[in-house]
Amino acid sequence: MKFRKIRLFLSAASLLLAIMTACPEMALAAEEADGWGVWLSLGRVFNLLLVVGVLILIARKPLSNFFAGRSESIREQLAEAQKARAEAEMKLAEVRSRMSRLDDELKEIADTAEQEARSEYGKLLAQAEQDAEKIVERSRQEIEGMTRTAKQELKLHAAELSVRLAEERIQNEISDADHERLLNRFVSKLGDNQ
Repeated sequence: MKFRKIRLFLSAASLLLAIMTACPEMALAAEEADGWGVWLSLGRVFNLLLVVGVLILIARKPLSNFFAGRSESIREQLAEAQKARAEAEMKLAEVRSRMSRLDDELKEIADTAEQEARSEYGKLLAQAEQDAEKIVERSRQEIEGMTRTAKQELKLHAAELSVRLAEERIQNEISDADHERLLNRFVSKLGDNQ
């Protein structure tokens, strides 16, 4: 502590000498004005140094506390900034990692979508084939049914035509005498059955 005071005094004295050598006009002006000359300038500098020294002694502890607190605050802010920077770098690395995986994920999604589309296309094609087979089978059954109906109608029509032709032939070939004989035979058979 004493060493500091001595050092401070020597610094002040050096400063005074520097000022005096730098401003010789002040010393000469003071010498001409009255008999004090250089001593007046030295007294003023000494007064200045005394006021500065007293201010330093009085304000030393509060200034020391202020600067210590300020230094601690700066250290804490630096620590927080370093922590925030580390977190930001981690987030950046995570985002970069995600971005690098994003291309792979997009490709995987596209591949999956393409496979699903192919699978769906295959299912739709199989379903369409089944539907086509069902339609063909129904058509076949309808055709068979229509064919049977047409055959039955044709047989019925052929039978009707045969009966008409037979009637016409019988009417053309049977005479009135044959007709009367058949009628009598029919009546006699009816009479026997009763």
